[in-house]
Amino acid sequence: MVVLGRHEAPPPDGGDEREPAREQDPATYPDLGHPDLRGPVLGDPDLTDLGMDDPGLGGSALGGSALGDPGLGGSGLGGSGLGGLPSRDAGTTMPDAPVLLGAALGADPPSPSRSWRSRLVRHLPFAVILVAGAVLRAITAYAYRPAFEFSGDSYAYLRLATLHSPDPMRPAGYPAFLRVLSFTGDLWWVTVVQHVAGLALGVALYALLVHRRVAAAVAALAAAPILLDAYELVIEHYVMAETLFAVLLVGALLALTWSPRPSAWACVGAGLLLAAAGLVRTIGVAIAVLAVLYLVVRRVGWLRFGGFAAALAVPLVAYAAWFHDAHGKYALTGGDAVWMYGRVAPIAECDRLRLKPAQLVLCSAHPVAERPDPSYYVWSGTSPHWKLPGTDDEKEALLRDFTHQVIRHQFGDYARMVGGEIVHYFKPGRSVGQRDWPDATWRFPTAHVPRYLHNSEPLLSFHNAGATRVVNEPSAGHLRAYQRVGFTPGPVLAGLLVLAAVAIVVPARRRAPRLGVRGPAARRRWRDETLEHRRLRADITLLAAAGLTMLVVPAATVCFDYRYMLPVLVLFPPAAALGTRRLLLVRRSRREPDESIQATYPESYPDGEGRPDGRTRLGSHAAPNADARTSSGARPGPGSGAGPGNLTDPGVAPGAAPVRGPFEPAAPAGHQGPQRCQRSLGRRGPGGYAGERSSAHRPRGIYRARSPRPSRHDEPKLRRRPSRHDEPKLRGRPFRS
Repeated sequence: MVVLGRHEAPPPDGGDEREPAREQDPATYPDLGHPDLRGPVLGDPDLTDLGMDDPGLGGSALGGSALGDPGLGGSGLGGSGLGGLPSRDAGTTMPDAPVLLGAALGADPPSPSRSWRSRLVRHLPFAVILVAGAVLRAITAYAYRPAFEFSGDSYAYLRLATLHSPDPMRPAGYPAFLRVLSFTGDLWWVTVVQHVAGLALGVALYALLVHRRVAAAVAALAAAPILLDAYELVIEHYVMAETLFAVLLVGALLALTWSPRPSAWACVGAGLLLAAAGLVRTIGVAIAVLAVLYLVVRRVGWLRFGGFAAALAVPLVAYAAWFHDAHGKYALTGGDAVWMYGRVAPIAECDRLRLKPAQLVLCSAHPVAERPDPSYYVWSGTSPHWKLPGTDDEKEALLRDFTHQVIRHQFGDYARMVGGEIVHYFKPGRSVGQRDWPDATWRFPTAHVPRYLHNSEPLLSFHNAGATRVVNEPSAGHLRAYQRVGFTPGPVLAGLLVLAAVAIVVPARRRAPRLGVRGPAARRRWRDETLEHRRLRADITLLAAAGLTMLVVPAATVCFDYRYMLPVLVLFPPAAALGTRRLLLVRRSRREPDESIQATYPESYPDGEGRPDGRTRLGSHAAPNADARTSSGARPGPGSGAGPGNLTDPGVAPGAAPVRGPFEPAAPAGHQGPQRCQRSLGRRGPGGYAGERSSAHRPRGIYRARSPRPSRHDEPKLRRRPSRHDEPKLRGRPFRS
């Protein structure tokens, strides 16, 4: 810590004699003789305002002997100025020179071995979780070779890896990733890369949270779901786009939330990553919209916002133009009308709709309670939408009109269906209903799997080649046993979301502290804390909103499937972890009330003597002649036995009259001396001592020995109306009755 005060400097050239500091010639240092530019006065309220009279620094921290007064038993920062430190042989003193208190106090830096041990202990919980996640992935890669395949999506992705035009149903992001890995010729390397990416996700989340000053244990818990969840292990072993999408999403979020104000290049990188995520799964476009709103709220500036928007829009627009060349319309994918028809067909009641004759074939003859799941209406060869007449554009228009009418006339039924499936994600266990996709598809399979799970078909490798499925027991059996308990329960996700919501809505301290002991530094600290609160709120909102989007959009457009819940594992836990950080800051801000102003009076014990430690009790009155300060008209010296921060001064005999400071004016005859006003920095109970200050509330940073010109805002305010019985004004001026 650097303090601007008196500092020992070598003597001027031409002489080795060192004069005492209080006998300096005003001609040599003219500033010392000017009444407006002279050094600080011992016990001056301006020093009290700046916290320089802190007994925690050993009495009058920069007054008295701390200013180098040989009459007070020390020179410069030696003597008893800082808790009785030994005096160094000093030369000429110079005012307002910076002094390094850390070096003067002899604080030794921690040894490198101790630092490494403390870091190891701090990050040990995450290291254990990371090693466990790596072991689980190694067992998975050994037990099931070469990979899992979902007969619908996996086959399509592998075939699209060799095509040169966009698919009408699926974006080309993940097929491009498979094309990059096709040189290996083995699907097993795809699963290895995706397992390594899963470990990287956990490391990235932990690094982000620790960087944002979240407790290491909390950050490790937030990274545990993505590292240890068995369903995440299964989806990483599938030839599916979920793992690549999660990597791109987390990379974009790290670029946006790592720094207090993301740089222009970070915004450009986030835009590119979100555009790539939108080309892997189209729901990434919805997350990109949330990121745009996030940057607007953060007010990052036009350059950063423009770079993000350009980096996001250029790849998406280019792909849409490519899609138009192939299919005649500007879009990222097709088939939206069919997906929405499959979503509303199970609840459609055609007698409540105004349908065209060609749309009547879309109505189901079965009662609502007996209708199949949405995937039947999308993929089955007997689905009603295959019976529509006309061209593809006419069929799509009829499907869209049918969907709009169902949502408009049966909005209550549609909202209950979507809301029920969102709530279903937060239920305990892994239960599925009649219209839900089977949970067994995303479990570690046995050697014989039913065909309706769509993961038992013959494997397809690169370049339309076949592959042999190998299941190694008993490792596969251990993984199946682990999956019965090794997953993130729905109530835990609900609790994480509630914690994030509470952290968003809880208000922090709104009033700035008054100018007082802390002064402008407290205002700056309060402003920084306010900005940190706003930043945390925006980050938590972005993560929580992205997680809800990952649940709401599939429930509203496709169906219920536990596969769609897995990306939430990288969104809700870090949002809750940042929420704990903000709640901790709110608690700290509420524990630091506004600075209170109370008059400090010397205290007398029943026997008429002052306290042996020299401290005074707040708000306690004493007899007029109970202290040498009131009888002599001078402020108590370091050895007077009264006043805060008593120091034993070998240069002053016990019982002798206190000695004036080097820059302190003499008090007029008959004057009893102004009483000082002690400003309390923290909470003190009834009868607390003015000298007792918590180390957490001690002033820090750079202090100026000369205070700026006072104003009416700097005057302390009493808790009641002043009267003639009060002590004189608090600026240290002589009292004239």
